[in-house]
Amino acid sequence: MPTTGCVAALTAEKGYIGICWTNALAVMPPWGAKECRVGTNPLIVAVPTTPITMVDMYCSMYSYGMLEVHRLQGRQTFIDAGFDDDGNPTRDPATVEKNRRLMPMGFWKGSGLSIVLDMIATLLSNGESTCSVTEDKDDEYCVSQVFIAIEVDRLIDGKTKDEKLNRIMDYVKTAEPADPNVPVRLPGHEFTTILADNIANGIPVDETVWAKLKSL
Repeated sequence: MPTTGCVAALTAEKGYIGICWTNALAVMPPWGAKECRVGTNPLIVAVPTTPITMVDMYCSMYSYGMLEVHRLQGRQTFIDAGFDDDGNPTRDPATVEKNRRLMPMGFWKGSGLSIVLDMIATLLSNGESTCSVTEDKDDEYCVSQVFIAIEVDRLIDGKTKDEKLNRIMDYVKTAEPADPNVPVRLPGHEFTTILADNIANGIPVDETVWAKLKSL
């Protein structure tokens, strides 16, 4: 989980709404372009429920890290991850890793979201933009980040807050599932189980990557 994700999760654990994001190197073409000019600019929103409800997302359909995971496991991505050299949508992770033509999340919407997040982060921090980080630095550093914590208890009493949040979660979870063997998901609720499993059994690492690490 990136730093912004950790901050948002910790914020929600303390009972606040956490809204965090960062800009980044230009590693994705804006909608309608071939050349990388926008960042994947991760955005995280965390709500203080039990467990925490949290969206942790990039402005691209896949991160480069997840593309690598799919490539190492010899499989295609589940949905289109980017474009091939001819501009056709592709699920081949190796192609997108090579030509760096990531698919923005929600097509033009993800591209637009990336741009406005970059603008707001740059202005609020009086810091570096995706453009300046990409053109003026020799690597991804000096990025601009935004960390917002909203104290919900100043706006609504605890009992009412819990009732409203629980009703929302129950309403979502009780929807008829498309697949009876797959329960309806709430974002971030699986993190508690994943964390407990990682603590008990260790963090899973691809064998080829682990072999390279041990050879260093």
